[in-house]
This record gives sequence, C-alpha cells and structure tokens, in this order.
Amino acid sequence: MRVCHIVYASYPADPRVRREVDALREASYNVSVIALRAAGQSAHERVDGVTVHRVPLEARRGGRIRYLFQYLLFFLLSTTLLLSLHVKYRFRVVHVHSLPDFQVFSALPLRLLGVSVILDLHEAFPEIVSARFRLQPNSPLVRIAHISETLSIAVADQVITVNDTIRDLLVRRQTRSIRIEVVTNSPDNRVLRMGDRDGLRERLHLTHPAIVYVGGINPERDLATLIRAVHVLKDRILFQLVIAGYSDAMHLASLKTLTTHLGLDGAVSFLNTVPHEEVLTYLALSRVGVISYEDSPLTQIAIPTKAFEYAAAGIPMAMADLRALRGMFDGAAEFFRPGDPNDLATAIERIVVDGARASAYVQRAQIVLAENSWEKMRLRLLAVYRRLGGESS
Repeated sequence: MRVCHIVYASYPADPRVRREVDALREASYNVSVIALRAAGQSAHERVDGVTVHRVPLEARRGGRIRYLFQYLLFFLLSTTLLLSLHVKYRFRVVHVHSLPDFQVFSALPLRLLGVSVILDLHEAFPEIVSARFRLQPNSPLVRIAHISETLSIAVADQVITVNDTIRDLLVRRQTRSIRIEVVTNSPDNRVLRMGDRDGLRERLHLTHPAIVYVGGINPERDLATLIRAVHVLKDRILFQLVIAGYSDAMHLASLKTLTTHLGLDGAVSFLNTVPHEEVLTYLALSRVGVISYEDSPLTQIAIPTKAFEYAAAGIPMAMADLRALRGMFDGAAEFFRPGDPNDLATAIERIVVDGARASAYVQRAQIVLAENSWEKMRLRLLAVYRRLGGESS
C-alpha cells in the first residue's frame, strides 16, 4: 500500500515522523514523505527505503507574519506536489503532521477521491498560538486557532496525538464525537545505543557531577532556570552543566550572557547538535535529568521525548510541575515549580543526597516507559493503517 506523509519540518531530522515512517516501511508499506528542504539537502532522494520530496523552503522562527507566510507557502507548495505525486503513485493514505493543523487541507482533494486522511497532532494549535505570542485564551488569534483545529479535525478520517492530556482536551473541545488514537513520543529501543560513557566524560572534561541536556534550545525549554539552579547549588554541590542542541542565535546568546553574568563560564558548556545515535550516551552522564519547561498553555500539555530517554538511560528526573508531566510521571520524578530556580535546586539536591529516592524514581519511570514503549505505539499506528486501508488484522 502506498502512503504519503506531509510534515512542515526537515526529514529525517524530525524524530516522531522518522519513527512512524520507519514502522510503516518495516511493515512493507511504500512510503513517500513531503518535507521542508534544509540547506544542503536534495530536492528528491531515497532515505533508508523512503522516497523524500522536499519543497524549497526552510523554516525560521519569527513573528506572526513570518509564521503565517511560511505556513501558507508550504501549504501551497506541498498541495501542488501531493497532487502531482498522487497521479504517479495513487496513494491510499495521506498522513499529515501538525503544526500547522490546517495543513491537512492539502489532502482534501485526495480525500474527495476516496483517499484516507490522518491528522497527526504533535501539539495543540490554540495552545501553541497562545504560548508563542503571549496571548490570552479569548484573544481573536487564539479563537481563530480553535476554529482551525475544529475544521482540520473534521477533514481527517483519523486523528492521532501524542499524549492523553491532549486527547482529552480535543475530545472536550469538539462538538461531535471523534476518534483519537494516542501514539506517544517514546523512543525506539532498537535504535537507542549506549556508547563509551567514560570516554565521552573525558572528551567533555567532566570532573564533577554533571547535568546533561540534549535537544531543542528555545524559550519553552526554560534552560535559563536550569542555569540559575546550578548557580544556586554551586556552594553545596558543584555541578557541570552541558547543553547541546539546536537554537536560534539570539536565544543561545542570551543563555551564554546569563551564564557569564552568574560566573558559571567554567561550569556550563554549550555544544552543537548531538548525533541521534549518541544521545543516550550523553544523557547517561547526568546525575539528574532535568525537564525544565516554562509554564504556558503549550507546556501544560506537553511531554518531551527527553523524559522517556532519561528513563531509558536510568537517570532520576526532576520535572517542572505541569499537567501532562504530572499526569504521566507522578511518583516517578521529583517535581518543582516551573520557573523557580530555588525550587529546582532543592529538587536536584533531594535526588542527589537520597539514593533510595533516586532509585525509586528510576524504577517507576522505567515502568512508565514500558507502558508507553515504541513497540506498543508502533502496533497502535499499524492498526490504524490496517483499518483505513481495509486490511485484515
């Protein structure tokens, strides 16, 4: 069966899309992907048996006008490309990833021709609009985002999202009964690799207990609170902090300025993006895994893949006390008030000084990981495809 994924992101860099596409490919589906084209990438190529088509656009953060322009340009280019590819391949299923959720309308012409459409909501559009632009829930732009979400869901034959919190939110907001399947952002254990931790520790010049963060570096991650917590702790527990990942230049500069202001230049290191196959080795160097989200409508309903990766590495976690994180990891992590470096410092210290507490958190987090394993999520995803494709189980 031929299927097409559409994502306003780079492929194969987006880990959720890559996991889902790999699961389909391994199940003998013929998969095409329409994605953004980052610098140096080819317009068309085969990546691990998947045909990738890239539109000539690279996403950049900015204001409302920039976001709208980029979304609309990708929508037009991807819709045109999808139609031309359908003439050649005759897709049975089109799988559209948000953001934006209205990207699903690019598949509407094919749905009218009998093609099944999946809308994969990585996030909730109204919440991300409210958080990114610091808007109140009743602002006109957020209300427009609600309308977009409702109409987008109406176009899809099947909705998929990333956690129970978002699923419950969507069910409450819709005026009609909708079918939503949860496929969490848990890592694929088959590709998690534990490398030479001692060698990596030497290369990073880690001579004290470390906190290692690998992932997106943006305001939502609130790494400034983590840096301040390391400063609070420095006279009690001297930590070395490693922050690795992708960021826009201005935000990264602000974190480096804060580090210098606090006198932590020797204790905090900023690295480039870590290869996917090395992430677990980096995280395994952490004495504590910190999930330091800010408090916003977006982060209240978010669960980062990083939480599952720390659990896989056997690292006890300190988490911002937010709705979705508390709902999934209650009893499996130490929670702290979002944006409060003193409370985060206290949470880190509790884990470090109390070995029994730390061990209990690790054991419980690994139970959560097992309940949300990618093997289970993969089976859920394939069941959706079999149903939409009219295949027997």
